[in-house]
Amino acid sequence: MEPLHACNINSPRDLEGRSLTELEALCAEIRHFLIEKVSASGGHLGSNLGVVEISVALHKVFDFTSDKLVFDVSHQCYPHKILTGRADGFNNLRKTNGMSGFISRAESPYDILTAGHAGTSISFASGLAAGLKGSAADGDDPWSVALIGDAAFGSGVAFEGINQAADNDARLIVVLNDNEWSIAKSVGAMARYLSRIRSSQTLHKTYERLSSLAHKLPIVGSRMDEIGEVLRHVMVPGHIFEELGVNYIGPLDGHDLDVVVDALERAKKFEGVTLVHLLTEKGKGYAPASNDPERAHGVKPPSKVPAAKSQGPGQSQQSYTSAFSQSLCDLADKNQYVHAITAGMPSGTGLSEFAERFPERFHDTGITEQHAVSLAGGLATVGKRPVVAIYSTFLQRGYDQVFQEVALQNEDVVFCLDRAGLVGQDGPTHMGLYDIAYLRAFPGFTICAPRDATDLDRMLNLAVSSKGPWAIRWPRANAQSESLIPRDLREPLVASRAECLRQGVDGVVFGFGDVVNQAVAAAEQLQSEHGISLKVYDARFVKPLDEQTIVQAATEYNFIATVEEHSVLGGFGSAVAELLSNNSVQTKQRACRHSIHGVPDDFILHMTTREEQLQRCGLDANSLMESWRSQLQSSVTKV
Repeated sequence: MEPLHACNINSPRDLEGRSLTELEALCAEIRHFLIEKVSASGGHLGSNLGVVEISVALHKVFDFTSDKLVFDVSHQCYPHKILTGRADGFNNLRKTNGMSGFISRAESPYDILTAGHAGTSISFASGLAAGLKGSAADGDDPWSVALIGDAAFGSGVAFEGINQAADNDARLIVVLNDNEWSIAKSVGAMARYLSRIRSSQTLHKTYERLSSLAHKLPIVGSRMDEIGEVLRHVMVPGHIFEELGVNYIGPLDGHDLDVVVDALERAKKFEGVTLVHLLTEKGKGYAPASNDPERAHGVKPPSKVPAAKSQGPGQSQQSYTSAFSQSLCDLADKNQYVHAITAGMPSGTGLSEFAERFPERFHDTGITEQHAVSLAGGLATVGKRPVVAIYSTFLQRGYDQVFQEVALQNEDVVFCLDRAGLVGQDGPTHMGLYDIAYLRAFPGFTICAPRDATDLDRMLNLAVSSKGPWAIRWPRANAQSESLIPRDLREPLVASRAECLRQGVDGVVFGFGDVVNQAVAAAEQLQSEHGISLKVYDARFVKPLDEQTIVQAATEYNFIATVEEHSVLGGFGSAVAELLSNNSVQTKQRACRHSIHGVPDDFILHMTTREEQLQRCGLDANSLMESWRSQLQSSVTKV
């Protein structure tokens, strides 16, 4: 039998008949392959290096053509992709038309759930188990397996899933990959509890030795199971899961392949739900991870993929996230009531510096967006000014709390939505394309977006000093430093007030957010190359809209365009269309034509850069210019 190499595995069947030594050699080969490929392409590295042995063991013990494997978040799926015959895909990992960095149903029948959010695997796997119950003629129903990390395990939905599954005696195995990290260090009471279990391995071994000895005693031996239950509850802190009706195996070394295979085989002998608790090291085998597991979570390619950037004058190398971090810290220096909240992503949302400088006003709730939002509502009720920094796509997970605990109470909470828009390599699970639609419906909300770092700072200060809930959204991009108009010459920032950036006579454009810069560039190009002159506004606010300016513009011009980095359904363009419809706007000659430019009603796949996605959606300067040229070539003029 030829040796197995990561690059020549066609399917999990290639693992059949392999000795432990051969499989351990394969694990080393996979780890080397991942370091080489991901270091070149960029992607999640630390999390994948930590689950190599677990992945090999899972595919060794189970047949996932009938059994079902569900990944939580799925940023640890690379070994699984190798084992299911996709090693060649790593040459184009996370690139345009290349392999996704997450689990994707479109890629393989082994990918059962297109995943990217945390805490959902147990519930989904429980549903699979319920649906598969009684499906086998011989009564040996397929297994459902959920692979979840310790940080995601602290999510409320994870507890909901395991609680219901245990109650229904589901044929479910939960593999807990416990490395003490998500992106940042795991936090919360569950993290501390798992740490206690982690540190209790000596007690486990002591109990096992006592149990083995006691079974040999003539009097005690016959009652050892009963006595052992008492001893184990006293000595070993892992019994809370069994109190929930869940079989518990662990904690065990997740890098000892023999131990992991044995644990999974044992789990298959239990009835009902079994939790297999495996201890792993994030970034196992990768030297930089030993010093900084957070930085090893995701790596960037060496100068091969350009950083996401905006088009227009005054280009800065500072990201919107960094600009927000600086502004929030400056604001907190002046206002002792400002608190910052994140759901397990202090560095990703730009709150690391705030956490260091104002630790008593910083709250990392772990991967618990629902709790984070409700926490903000409570803080606001007693007079604090909470700033909730969450990626747009993840705030969706706390939507009911935004409604119930914040909007309905009219609390003074500021939501800062990073990654609001297209996100390049991360793909559809991480796109922030729906926040305007899902927040605009709530009465009392103010929703705005900056076109540069200056307006981000101004909007944050205005939001914290204002009443009611606010949302400020920005993309995964570098921010303009001083685009178009210097700070000291800008119009005052007033909620619902748009700002004119360019004069024109043939039509009017309202841009919202960073893509205002593309709109201005397109208008400049249109006039330079085709002699068509467009007036351009930065709308700045989608709620409340600058109704007077928009209605007046639609009355004066036959052509109005709206530009946004958001779904065309329910976004800024929709808000403007509603306004124009309600006002029955007519020019002197004919109805004003409204052209909406945004992200089409489709799930946008990952691409190498955000700029490619902007072009795919017709939101780059050249695409906007061509669209407006074709619509205005017939010499639309001001009435």
